[in-house]
Amino acid sequence: MKSQEKKDALGKIRELVDRFKQNIDQYKKSTYDEANTRVDFIDPFFESLGWDVANRNGYAEQYREVVREDKIVIVGKQKAPDYSFRIGGIRKFFVEAKKPSIDIKRAMSPAYQLRRYAYTAKLPLSILTDFEEFSVYDTRIKPHPNDNPSVARIFYCKYTDYAKNFDFIYDTFSKDAILKGSFDRYVESKKNKKGTSEVDKEFLKLIDKWREKLARNIALRNSNLSLYELNYAVQKIIDRIIFLRIAEDRQIEDYGKLQVLQNGTNVYGRLMEIFRHADERYDSGLFNFESDNITPEITVDDNIIKEIIKSVYYPESPYEFSVLDVEILGNIYEQFLGKTIRLTAHHRVKIDDKPEVKKAGGVYYTPKYIVDYIVKNTVGEAIKGKTPKQIEKIKILDPACGSGSFLLGAYQYLLNYHLYWYSKQENLEKSLQRGKIIQTSSGSYQITVAEKQRILINNIFGVDIDSQAVEVSKLSLLLKLLEGETEESTGELFRYTQMKLLPDLSNNIKCGNSLIGTDYFSNEIPGLIDEQELRQINPFDWEKEFPDIFENGGFDVVIGNPPYVKEYTNRQPFEYIRKTRLAKYYEGKMDLWYIFACKSIDLLKRKGYHSFIATNNWTTSAGASKLREKILRETRIMKFVDFADFKVFENASIQTMIYILRKEKIAKSYKVKYTKILNKKVPVTNLIDRLNYEVSRQKQLSSSEYEWFNALINPKELENRTITFVKDRIEKVLKKIKTNANYKLNEKKVSTGIDVHQDFVIDKHLLKLKDRSIKKGDGIFVLTTEEIKKIKLTADEKKIIKPYYTTEQLHRFWGDKNNNLWVIYSDINVRKNINNYPHIKAHLDKFSDIITSDFKPYGLHRARQQIFFEGEKIISLRKTIVPYFTYTGFPCYVSQTYFVLKPDNINLKYLIAILNSKLIHFWLYYKGKKQGDQLQIDKKPLLDLPLIKPDLSNPEEKKMHDDLVAMVEQMLDLQRKYHSARLEQDKKLYKTQIDVLDKKIDSLVYKLYGLTEEEIKVVEGK
Repeated sequence: MKSQEKKDALGKIRELVDRFKQNIDQYKKSTYDEANTRVDFIDPFFESLGWDVANRNGYAEQYREVVREDKIVIVGKQKAPDYSFRIGGIRKFFVEAKKPSIDIKRAMSPAYQLRRYAYTAKLPLSILTDFEEFSVYDTRIKPHPNDNPSVARIFYCKYTDYAKNFDFIYDTFSKDAILKGSFDRYVESKKNKKGTSEVDKEFLKLIDKWREKLARNIALRNSNLSLYELNYAVQKIIDRIIFLRIAEDRQIEDYGKLQVLQNGTNVYGRLMEIFRHADERYDSGLFNFESDNITPEITVDDNIIKEIIKSVYYPESPYEFSVLDVEILGNIYEQFLGKTIRLTAHHRVKIDDKPEVKKAGGVYYTPKYIVDYIVKNTVGEAIKGKTPKQIEKIKILDPACGSGSFLLGAYQYLLNYHLYWYSKQENLEKSLQRGKIIQTSSGSYQITVAEKQRILINNIFGVDIDSQAVEVSKLSLLLKLLEGETEESTGELFRYTQMKLLPDLSNNIKCGNSLIGTDYFSNEIPGLIDEQELRQINPFDWEKEFPDIFENGGFDVVIGNPPYVKEYTNRQPFEYIRKTRLAKYYEGKMDLWYIFACKSIDLLKRKGYHSFIATNNWTTSAGASKLREKILRETRIMKFVDFADFKVFENASIQTMIYILRKEKIAKSYKVKYTKILNKKVPVTNLIDRLNYEVSRQKQLSSSEYEWFNALINPKELENRTITFVKDRIEKVLKKIKTNANYKLNEKKVSTGIDVHQDFVIDKHLLKLKDRSIKKGDGIFVLTTEEIKKIKLTADEKKIIKPYYTTEQLHRFWGDKNNNLWVIYSDINVRKNINNYPHIKAHLDKFSDIITSDFKPYGLHRARQQIFFEGEKIISLRKTIVPYFTYTGFPCYVSQTYFVLKPDNINLKYLIAILNSKLIHFWLYYKGKKQGDQLQIDKKPLLDLPLIKPDLSNPEEKKMHDDLVAMVEQMLDLQRKYHSARLEQDKKLYKTQIDVLDKKIDSLVYKLYGLTEEEIKVVEGK
C-alpha cells in the first residue's frame, strides 16, 4: 500500500511527463537551454520527491536541503555540480543537469563530469538528467576520462518510463527515503562492487606515490639533508601543492597557475616562486620562508614535479577539488602520516610504518559522525545561549589532534553558530556594519574571512607529538577557513584591510608531548640530555605554552580521539610517564588513553566539558581504577554511548564508547543518559542521524538496535572501584505499565490534521497574506466567519466550507464548539470545478497578485478522509509540555498541529481519561519523543502507548470503566464552565474542582494498571 505522499508524488511526475511529451519537439531544440530545463522540469521533479528545492522553509544557508549552484566556467571546465541534496547540512547525492538536446545515454563528458564531482566528494550515488533521460551512477567507482558513459551507470530510464520505475526512484532518492534509511540500505547492498574504491583510498595512493618519488629524488640530489630535514621538505612541498590546487578549484587562485609548470625547465625553481607569491598573499606558516630554510635550498628534478602537477589536473585527475571536503582530506592525511621516510646507511629512501603505528595496529581516523556528536555535546553545551563576545573566552583543545578532525568539527560548529547569531533579524544590521558577515551576490549571508580568522585564533587549540601531524592540522584548519570563499568574498578582505588571507596558527596548534613536561629531565645532569631521547619524548609544558589560558583556569572544552596504546605492547611511554607528575595516575596493565583522560580533566577549568571516543572496557578494567576514581571524584558524567560490538573504526575490531563529562564535584547520586548500540549491522549513516538526537528521541527506535535508559551513578561507588550503568526504578515502573497493557491504537484509526499553512490561519482578515508570496504546496485557505458572511455562499459552496479549530477552542479534555474560522475543504479537486463555486473564486481572485502561477489554492494538499473530522473523536496536540487530549463530538477540522484519534472499538470518554492521566504523561516523558522540555507526540509515540481495554464482562473492570466515563463527563462539564466563566472567582472555583477530579482520575488509572504506592510515587516524581 503506497503512502499518500508517494501517490501524490507519482501524480505530479505524471503531469510533468505529459507536459514534456506534448511539447517534446520544442524542448529538444538547442535553443531550449539548461536553465529552463531546471526551472520547468528538474526542480519540480525533485520537489515532488519531497525536497525543498527553493528553500521555502527559509533554512540558514548551511542547513538548506538543496544547494543549487550557478555554473562558473574557467579554462573550459565547469566548477560545481548543479544540485547538492543534503540532510542537516550533510551531502547525500549530487544531480548534474543538462538540456534535453544533450544525449545523456551516449555523451562521455557529462558522465565523467558528474562522476568526478561525486567521487571526490565521497558520495556513493549521484544522478545525471535532462528530464528526458535519467541516469544513476555508482560514484564510488574511480572515473577515467576515456570511460564509456555506461561505466558505473547502475540505472537508466527515459521519461516515458518514470511511472514504471517510480518505486525505485522514490524509494531511493526522495527526502522521505533518505530519512528512513532506504537510500543507505540501497548503497550498502551495492557495497564492495567490483571497481569501487573510495576517493580517500585512491588519493592516499597518489600522495604516497608523490612522497616516495620526491623523497628518493631529494635524497639523491641533496645528500647533506638529515632524515628530519628530508621528511620536512617532502611534507611541505606536498602540503603546499595540495593547498594551492584546492584554492584554484575554489576560485581563490587563478585556475592553472600550477599547470603551466608542465612546460619548460627549472620547474622546481618556478614552483618556489609560486610558493613565495603565496607567502605574500597568505602570510601563513604554510608558506613561511623566514622559518623554512630547507625547501628553498634543495634541488628537485623537473620530471618529478611535472608528474605531480599533471596528476592533479583535468583530464588526468579524477578529482574535483572544489568539492573535496576538508574532513575527507584529513582522513587521507591521517593514513599518510602513519608512515615515515627512513634513510638507509647508503642514504637510500625506505617508506615504513611509524613504530608507534605498527605497535598500535594501524591508524584509526575518527568518523565524522563521532566528531559531530562529541562536538555537539561539548562545544555545543559550552556556547549554548552565548553571544559572540562571550564565546571569545571559550578555549577548545584536542590534546592529540593528529590531522585535526576534532578541531575541524569544533571550528565548523562555531562558524555555524556565529552565522546563525549574526544573521538573526535583531542582529543582522549591526553584523553587516561591523564586517562580521557579508551578503553575497546570491543573496545568502556568510561570515567574513576576517571574522573566521578571529574565531579560529580565539577558540581553537591543539597539540600533537608528531610535527608532521601538527602541520597537517594547521593545513586542514586553513582549508576549512577558506571553505566557501570565492574571489568575491576574499576580495572584500583585501579591499579594506592590510590583513592577509590566512592567519599564523603557530600559537594555536603546537608540537609536543601532551603527557610529559620538562620535569621529566629534572634529575638529569645538565648538558647530558640525549638528543635522540629529547626528540622522541618531545616534552611540552602546558602552562608555559598557553599562559593566558591557564591564568584563566584552563580550557573550557577538551575533546578528541586519544592514542590507544596498551602497556604490554609498548612499555616505553609508560616508563616516561612514571618519571613525571602524572605517575599518580599510573597503576599497571593500562591503556595510554587513561592517562590522556586524567590529564584532560586536569587541563579543564571548572564547569568545563570533556569527551573522548575510546575503548569501552574502562568502566570495569583493573588498569582503569584510578581513571574511574578521578571521574567520580571530580566530574559529572553527562552521557555515555556504548558502541559494544558495533565497528566504529573500519580497520579495528576494538569495542568503543563515547563519554561526555563536566568538571564539577558531585556528592550525591545522579542520572546519566546511557545508550548502547546492540545491532552491529546498523548502517553507519543511520547511526549518524540517530546519535545526534537526545536519548528520549532514541526511545522510539527498535530495541533490537539500541538499549537506552537513565543510569544511576553513585560517586560513593569508589569503594567498589567500578562504574556500573544500571537502570533506575523508573525502568521497572515503565516495564510494569507495558506488561499490564493489552491495547494499542490502530494505525488506520490515527490521522494527522490537514495541511494548512500557518500564514493562512488568520483571526480577523487575510491582508497579512500580502506580506509574502504563496507557493505551491503551502496549504489551503482559512476564512473567518465575518468573511463567509460577506461572501454569501451558495449551497454547493457551503458544502466545502468546514469548521476549523485551533488551541483557542481545543482545551485539555473539552473542546468549544463555537469556532470563528472556516476552511475550504473537499475530497474532490475544487480547482477543476471552480466555476461551480463563483463566490469563493471571486474571493480568492482578490489575492491573485500575490499567488504564484504554480499555486493551486482550490485543491486540497494531502487530503485526509473527512470521516476523521466528523462525529466522536479525540484530538491530540503534537507538541506540548503535558499530554493535551481533547474530546469532541461535533465536526472539527484541525491542522497538522494535531493528530486525530478515531478508534471504533473502545469508549472514547474512557480512553481520554487514560490519555490525560499522569501515568501516560510519565510514559511519554521517558519512552516518547521530546524536543527540549516539550513532548513531541507524533504518530509512533501514539501508536506505542500501552493502553488497557477493560473486559466489560468482568464486574470489577466494568465498574472502573464506567467510573472513568462518568468522571470524564463531569470533567467536560467543569471544563466548559471554567472556560466560559467571566468572573475570576468562578474560574478559581471550577479550577479547584478540576484539580480534584484530575487526581481522582489518576488514582483510578493507577488502580487499573495495578501500580503499588511506591510505584505511584515514582510516576509522580516523589
